Formats: sequence, C-alpha cells, structure tokens
Amino acid sequence: MQVQKSIVAIIIVAVIIVAGVGVYFFTSASDDDETNTVNIDFAGQEIVPASDLDGGIVAVGQDSFRWMTYFGLADKCVMVDQNDMTNYLGKTFMYVGRAQVDIDGGDSAKLSDADAARKYFTHSNCAITTEDVKTIIELKPSIVVVPAKFYTDYRNEMAAIENSGINTIAIGEIYTFLDSKTFMITDDLEKQIDVLSKALGQEKRGNELKEAFKEIVNDLKSFSGKVTEKKSAYIGSVSYNGAHGINSSLSYYLPFELANVTNIIGGSVNYEGSGVKEYSAATIKNGIKEDTILFVDASGYSSNTDNTSQGIIKMFEGHDAYLIAPYIWTGINYESVFIDAYQILRYAYGDSVITESQMNEKINHVYDLFFGTHESNRNISEFKSYTVDLPDDGTSIFEDMNSMYLVAKKNPIFGEISIDSSGKMSY
Repeated sequence: MQVQKSIVAIIIVAVIIVAGVGVYFFTSASDDDETNTVNIDFAGQEIVPASDLDGGIVAVGQDSFRWMTYFGLADKCVMVDQNDMTNYLGKTFMYVGRAQVDIDGGDSAKLSDADAARKYFTHSNCAITTEDVKTIIELKPSIVVVPAKFYTDYRNEMAAIENSGINTIAIGEIYTFLDSKTFMITDDLEKQIDVLSKALGQEKRGNELKEAFKEIVNDLKSFSGKVTEKKSAYIGSVSYNGAHGINSSLSYYLPFELANVTNIIGGSVNYEGSGVKEYSAATIKNGIKEDTILFVDASGYSSNTDNTSQGIIKMFEGHDAYLIAPYIWTGINYESVFIDAYQILRYAYGDSVITESQMNEKINHVYDLFFGTHESNRNISEFKSYTVDLPDDGTSIFEDMNSMYLVAKKNPIFGEISIDSSGKMSY
C-alpha cells in the first residue's frame, strides 16, 4: 500500500461515532439555492475539492468504484465495496479497474477474514460498518466517495468519518440517464459528472465523459437512421437482484429505443426498483407479431428451465432469437446499455444497417471511451465455485466477459439461439 495505514483503536472509532450522534447534521441546499449546481453534491453538502489524491480514494457503496474507473482513477483506490471484490458477471468496469486497485494481496476472489487485504473491502454489499469506518480512518484517504443515501442510512458512520477530518463526497444513483425523447444526457447525469469532476480535480476527464455519451448516442442514431422497416422485439431474462427467467423484462428498454426496435410490451419510462418486472404469458403472447425477435439477456439465460419459462419461449418457436450481453439495471451499467443497442441493431437488421465487424469495432470503442481501453486486465482466475483462465494480452473486455459467462453461466453473451418444440433453447 502506498498510503499510510496507522493503527487506530476500535474504541476511538466507537467514541467518535457516539459523539457524532449529537453533533452531526445535514447541510442541505436552501430554497434560494440553485439546483444541480456543481457546488453542492447529492447529499446537499458543499463540495470541497481534494487538494491532491496522494492519500488515495475510498470508493464504497453502489456505483462509487465504477465512477472512479470511468475517471481513470482505479489505481488511486485504496478501499472499495465488497460487491466490487468479485462481481465480474455484471460489471464491465471490473475488467479494467479491479486489477489496478492499490490493495496489497487484493488480486484474489477468495479473501477470508484472515487475509490482510480483506479489511480494504467493505464487510457488506453497498453498506458501511463500524469496522469499515475504523479502516477508513486508519487509511486517512484524500477523499471518500459514497452514495448519497449513506448520509441517512449510515448517519453515525459518516459522522465519524467526517469528524476525523476526512473529505467526503456524495454521488447519486442515476437510473434515467438519457432523456426518453432527445436521448440527451439528463440533468442528474450531468450533475453526477460535474460533482465528481470538481471534487476530484478532474474537469478535463469529466468533459470527455460527457462527450462520450453524446458521441455514442449520435453514432447509434446514425445506424438506426438506416432502418427502413422497423421490427418488433421482446427482451427476456433481464436481471435485477439476481438472474431471472424469460418473463423478466422492461416496458421501457433503452437499447430497443436506441436501436429503433419496437418493444412488444412497451410503455412509459418507469425505473422504480430498476423497472424490471415479471410479465404474464398472455401479455407477452398478445404482443408477438410475425417479425418479433426474441432477445435473451445472457445473465438469465440459464434460468429458463421451469415450465413457465419454457411455455413462453415456445411461443417464439420459428422466430429469430439471440443472446445479448448482460444489461443489469439501466442506470448502473451505462456502457452495457450502449453495447446491447449495437448488438440489437446487428441482430435485428443485419448488414443493411451494421456489419458484424462494425458492431465489434463499436463495442470496443464504447469501452475505449469509458475506460481508456477495451482490453481486459483481469488478474483473478480462481473464484469460490469456478476458475476462469486469465485473458491473454490483447483480449477485449467483451471477449473476456464471454469467457467468464461460458464458465460460470454455461452460455455466451452473444449469438443466435435455436428454440425447439418444447420451448428449450440452445445456442
């Protein structure tokens, strides 16, 4: 570790937390303040830019480490969330950022409490414990990045961190990141980038990220504009808090909108609880047309073994069907939304709109824009229940994620699917 890890007694942390109960309060924006201003973070607190990042970054809670990877600061992270210790199946940024984290011995997916590196991952997914607070105070990082809800859900813990003199910044959980009519980035997404740009002293990179969203959207529009006869489709097995069967879908599926495809269960934008819901066989059947294409999210493909799933899949016998890369929440995996859109354009419309080589080139370019590279640097092969060979130099994130899925899920993240008369799928 490059940062100092001085020993601070647990009892001191406890005293600080108890003391925090009496002195901690929220600094919220007044009615006269401007909203979405770069001076205020998502918890309503004034942003204090880090003078430098030499002490490292603690990025814990949902989405914090993702944004540090977007900003090219994964190597500055000295502590990350437990959910960012092993989760390669749902997070493309892990294939770039995870190997760069500045945690000695952190290149393992089997960390036990006895491992020295274990303390530098939180002890609960998207949460913070008293034990984690002790570690953060020992680290004395330049800045701590957390979701805004930490200031209410873990009020005392955050008070202890701030009372120790450590700078903190709160980010939002942005579900609707593109306007449903214009596909321009939303005010909340722009604020997210601006808040982090100022807090981290990374304004140049922040502007690059804003341009990346615009560039990809415009590129997708240029391809979808070639569509002469719009097709309809259904997306099944979309994940939310675990893998789900074919009836798990979205009434507003952004990759369909970007790819100029009609969603057969289409509806208004609603991301309450991610927006993923289970739909009845009757609802799905009523929407199926002659040209309807079945798309299956790779994350839930292997879950379709029950009678309900196979009954629904059987309704698509004779229709084109394809596997696409894991989506897993609109407002979390931004890059995955775009990658799915390119896949859908390819599978729905073929060479007349986008060739296979163009699709692969565009997928790599999405990674380049978000991560500065499309090559995987994953350094973990042994997991709790499976082993995945480490990638060769030059292996793309997309290829490596496919390798991960073939071992862990027993299915790829792309390609054509066949459906038999019983409703079973094969690839």
